[in-house]
Amino acid sequence: MLRLPTAPLAAIAVIAAGLTLTACGSDNGGSGKVATDTPSTTAPNGTGTGSGSPGADGGRTMAPSGGSVGGGTNAGTGTGTGGDHCLTSQLAFAVAPGSGAQSQGSQGAVTITLTNKGAKSCAMKGYPGVDLVGGSTRWSLTRGTAETPKTVTVRPNATTTFNIFYLPFNKGDGQEFKPKSIVITPPNETHSHTLPWDFSSVLLQDGATHPGTYISPVGSK
Repeated sequence: MLRLPTAPLAAIAVIAAGLTLTACGSDNGGSGKVATDTPSTTAPNGTGTGSGSPGADGGRTMAPSGGSVGGGTNAGTGTGTGGDHCLTSQLAFAVAPGSGAQSQGSQGAVTITLTNKGAKSCAMKGYPGVDLVGGSTRWSLTRGTAETPKTVTVRPNATTTFNIFYLPFNKGDGQEFKPKSIVITPPNETHSHTLPWDFSSVLLQDGATHPGTYISPVGSK
């Protein structure tokens, strides 16, 4: 019978050790990075966008509810197509000449002008917030006209208006209210601007259903 040469036991041990080292290196190069660098093929629940590789952007292109991708703090407020909504800081406030009651005992109208002092057009829609303040009394005026608010675009240096209709106080009518200031908050804004009240006392009707003192929407004449 033919006998094959037998390798020395030391050589066999060296070959076996080399094979063991090679197998360990094929998993992750000794650092574990191969396993962790593999991209996930499943998007996290609720973050998929319906297009592209699932989970590739972590869901960053999904707009928040009611908002829009890339929108600012006012995204979704709905001021129409006339530009960004007008900020209080970019408006100049004034009482128009000729404001006030035209005869004793008649209802008066105070016209407030809002001028865009910014570099870009802005838009407003709706009723402003208006408080008459005097002493310890702060009267938040109601919306008292039948006008339907419309989007008003105000170009740079252009002006729009709204009205405060008020019922002057007559002795014996009820409670007298002496306003000192008008606090105005434009539509969709939280910051206010204050103007002085330079007109007669007002009949206080802050608890009435249909008071004789009320406001019109922005854009009214």
